[in-house]
Amino acid sequence: MAPSLDSDSTVLSIRSDFREGRFLRQSKSDLYASDIRGSSENDYKVPDFQHRYPKARLNPLAAQCHDISNDWIVSFGIDKELGPSMWQSCMAAKFSECMGYVYDDIEPEDFLWLCKYNSCLFSFDSKLDDAEWAHRIDWSCDVILDMNLVLLWTDPNNERLLEGLKFILDTLMEIEASRKRAQLHTIHADLVHARNKSKSILDVNLGAFISGFRELWLEYIEDLPVECISRQAVTFQHYITGCLSEQVGRIKGTITSVSDYISVRRLAGGVMPFLVFSDRIIEHKRRKSPISHLPDSLFYGEDMQNMLAACTDIICWHNDIFGFQKERLNNDQKNTLVYHVFHEYNCQSYTQAGELVLELLHDRIAEMELAYERLRSAADPEFHPAIDLFMKTCRDWIPGSHEYHITSSRYNVSNTSFSDTGKSKEVEQIIKRQ
Repeated sequence: MAPSLDSDSTVLSIRSDFREGRFLRQSKSDLYASDIRGSSENDYKVPDFQHRYPKARLNPLAAQCHDISNDWIVSFGIDKELGPSMWQSCMAAKFSECMGYVYDDIEPEDFLWLCKYNSCLFSFDSKLDDAEWAHRIDWSCDVILDMNLVLLWTDPNNERLLEGLKFILDTLMEIEASRKRAQLHTIHADLVHARNKSKSILDVNLGAFISGFRELWLEYIEDLPVECISRQAVTFQHYITGCLSEQVGRIKGTITSVSDYISVRRLAGGVMPFLVFSDRIIEHKRRKSPISHLPDSLFYGEDMQNMLAACTDIICWHNDIFGFQKERLNNDQKNTLVYHVFHEYNCQSYTQAGELVLELLHDRIAEMELAYERLRSAADPEFHPAIDLFMKTCRDWIPGSHEYHITSSRYNVSNTSFSDTGKSKEVEQIIKRQ
């Protein structure tokens, strides 16, 4: 039976047979009796994952862009923000290889932009995850508001962004430390300059992280249509909102359900901006061949949003599966789907929870493929090339992020198992179109 894409199943992505207890009944079988039931609840072995897509290839520019990106990070003083130990760890993780395994055939200028952005994103994420800074909302408050200022500067009356900013400010005002910082921040006065065009965003004093982001954002928007700029701005704002929600949850010690965790993880995982970057790839392809951008009516339509959300969940959940050991070492396993499934579904070990998450991940892949088929069949042929490019990006992220997870020092663990099976027949027919 084809998976349903109604709102509940899309948000939770948990099949009815799991909700009805099939997984728990299966755990009583001889297989689980000898394997999982005999182990302690804290045992964890990364489950074997077999995907249906071609094995990822590394972009030959990855090594060169790694060096360029590191130099770029240093030029803004982001390395100083991280400190020597954390910066060394970030350099060793080779974030450009993550981009290299996903984007192996795009324009060099686009690939370099992605490598710089990914290095900046992972550096910011590393600091937020660090025990010393995880609860320092006074520090992250400035970063969050500064990013919103950069995004709103070119479109200070954007209703979506202003609505998102209101939610962020309301959240910051609920906590004493961030309330004081938010009241001191000059975002409202600066937006007056933006509306009056009496000041350039380059004249605004920003911290290290957002100074780097500002340069990337100005480069990103220089040759894109307004609607493409707006939706990427909203996507970036959703990301930073997710980071804020995650940090507030840590501070308050909120007990999160699987459903709530998935919703926040989808935002804070940071995957969606990379998917929406396809707009820029499309724009650069227009130099050589006719291809139309997706109108907002298609981009914000149910099928497109389901496709992008499904891909985001797939990558984030895979990260939670393969990064669980790392998070346990950092005593941060509560911020993984494996942990929440373990407790909400009364799993007998973390290994069992990881296997359940993996099965849910496979369901999400099927939902992504179904959403793509629906989107393409309903759209005018004029937009098929752009839809196919977005979907190619979604598919490439799956084997690309897998390859990075099993090779990177950031996630690599000794008990990881992984295999590529090539293309399944049902997907092969779809891929042939591209």
